[in-house]
Amino acid sequence: MQPTPEKSSRTQEERTAATRARLIEATLDLLLSKGYAGTSAVDIAARAGLTRGALAHHFAGKDELVVEAFDKHLTMVTSDIRTYAGLVQSGSLSLSDFIDRVWIIFSGRFFMLTLEEVTAARHNDYLRVRLEKRTRAFHENLDAIWRHFFAGTGLGALEIEVMLNATLCLLRGMGVQTVLRDDPVYFRRLLRFWKAVLKEQIEGATRAASARTPDTDSHA
Repeated sequence: MQPTPEKSSRTQEERTAATRARLIEATLDLLLSKGYAGTSAVDIAARAGLTRGALAHHFAGKDELVVEAFDKHLTMVTSDIRTYAGLVQSGSLSLSDFIDRVWIIFSGRFFMLTLEEVTAARHNDYLRVRLEKRTRAFHENLDAIWRHFFAGTGLGALEIEVMLNATLCLLRGMGVQTVLRDDPVYFRRLLRFWKAVLKEQIEGATRAASARTPDTDSHA
């Protein structure tokens, strides 16, 4: 019995999606193990168990695959960030815990892949333009969570933004250090210090905001 056109089309779509997924996963694996410069389209096809021609049927070349791979792992991390947002809103995730979770992201596979891709984009306009666009959603999710932590503290929008970016810059710098320094105690100390700085900023802003608020009882 011949399959219906609809069923045949759906099966082909599934095969196409599976092949693309294999190529993207192979790209991520090779970026992590060999780096951007050490990875070729031929390497990616071989890692995926496909021919170079099969790769060319689905992707124009290595750079397009790198962008798709970046999309995939950024989407996964953004999903984690959304989960954290739900925990923040329910009150079950503190600022300290949130920073610990973001540090796990910045000291693991995600950051190492991002480091490879961003370094490659420095001299590659095709990558730079596309990766820049794809980072916006990630930062928008972080911004939303961050604003929740500082709601009602008296900190202005610009101050909150600066504190977020300072935190991200610290975590990125620490992430780069992990390449050459395997010292968990050292990194925990840095995190404790920064959490104390943030706590001091929040408490100071809250006290200042309270001092500016008229005492309604005194006017009763």
